[in-house]
Amino acid sequence: MNKDFRSDNVAPPLPQILEAAVQGGGMWMDAYGDDQITGRLEERLAKIFEHEVAAFPILTGTAANALALAQMSGRFGQILCHRLSHVYRDECGAVEFHSQGRLKALDGKNGKLDTETCARGFGFLDDVHQLRTTALSLSQATEVGTYYSADEVLRLASWAKGHDAAVHMDGTRFANVVVASGSTPAELTWRAGVDVLCLGATKGGAIGTEVVVFFEHDLADDFKRLMKRSGHLPSRLWFLAAQLEAYFDNDLWRESARHANAMACRLGDALSQNGIAPCYPAQTNMVFLKADMGTYERLRKCGFKFYLIDEENEGITARFVMSYATNTDDVERLAEAIINASYTNDR
Repeated sequence: MNKDFRSDNVAPPLPQILEAAVQGGGMWMDAYGDDQITGRLEERLAKIFEHEVAAFPILTGTAANALALAQMSGRFGQILCHRLSHVYRDECGAVEFHSQGRLKALDGKNGKLDTETCARGFGFLDDVHQLRTTALSLSQATEVGTYYSADEVLRLASWAKGHDAAVHMDGTRFANVVVASGSTPAELTWRAGVDVLCLGATKGGAIGTEVVVFFEHDLADDFKRLMKRSGHLPSRLWFLAAQLEAYFDNDLWRESARHANAMACRLGDALSQNGIAPCYPAQTNMVFLKADMGTYERLRKCGFKFYLIDEENEGITARFVMSYATNTDDVERLAEAIINASYTNDR
């Protein structure tokens, strides 16, 4: 029985990815991305996105986001993002460290930005005393488990392009959004105006790998040098690419995300039927609840693990994340524990 709902990356890796990593790791290959597996991966991604791409496997989501934004934003750049976004709250200043610019955090309902908020945060193009807004960063899914529809991405990207700003997408849980939205990967990215996607596999069941996907080859110029200079160009890059190849084989990436989403939906429905409403729509694989500390402590005494998120003026919420390895029994036990803990508190 699993009681750990802290994140989807606390689950064990998918067996198919473990097997592929072992097989790939045992081969003789050219180093630094000049191997056959990495080459095949780029071809696979081109088919998935219906567009030629320049793709770079990378070990962590933090490195992927920071280097992609450094590539797109340049010096003196201001990058607009949501105040709850991972690049702003949870990456230890990595974006600023690598880009020499800064992140400007903005508010937005349900973890999402809109064009009106972005316009207020844009700043002045010709003021030498201020940074220029050079990029917009969108989290897909958001840090509260919601997602941007293809139309919402298009609207935001069109606004950004109208102001000469690049569009970056933090797709740590991109697979969850693809299956939840019903849109194609192309519709959610380049067709809507996204320049670069950091597509996560770690939270989807990989041992540890992401891939930075540029939708125009010119935008990726010297990106491998940026990886090298920052210490993120491993010699055995095929070890990462092998994981990604297995992730996309037989639609595994969508199937694992579809299951995780279904488990979150199951939890949200069970709670709603007992008068406990999640804080945000459970659109992907996360459920957020607001209660008092006594309720949280009772859940923890029952052995359940989860994160508490301090949302400033919104108070402290509990986050429960489902993975490909979460099963219906896990969800039913968690729902029962939450209902009982809440009932005890009401008494």
